[in-house]
Amino acid sequence: MIFALDTNILVYAHNFDSPYYQKAEEFMERVVKESGDINGYRIVGIPLQVCAEFINVITRQTIGQPISLAEAIEIIREYTEILEIPVIYPQPTQLQTFLTLLETTTTRKKIFDVALAATLKDNKVEGLYTVNVDDFKGLSFLQVENPLA
Repeated sequence: MIFALDTNILVYAHNFDSPYYQKAEEFMERVVKESGDINGYRIVGIPLQVCAEFINVITRQTIGQPISLAEAIEIIREYTEILEIPVIYPQPTQLQTFLTLLETTTTRKKIFDVALAATLKDNKVEGLYTVNVDDFKGLSFLQVENPLA
């Protein structure tokens, strides 16, 4: 099964003040930097949306110890260029997939989660590592796991 990373995993792995920092850093070390897999699952990439969200969140002054924009850019470059984790890009079918999936939700709070799910579905990515497992309930094509639980 192929998995992608959600924004919160990356943020926790790079936010020293997060209560999840240690677990997230260890998870990223095990999965991305060393073996590339955990429990038989392989991470195939980081969605473009996650890259943008990560840079937005990790540089906010409202989080403990935000980092500079330059540092955030360097982190994404390290993952994608040095460690060669591929970026998962939206496909030309994403708008239709997004609208179809959005019809199954009843709240506008899930719009960005549904957009991410559409990218994953169109790229045949079957799994997502996230702390926010409940945000993706009802998406039967996607296996969602919290690696920090």
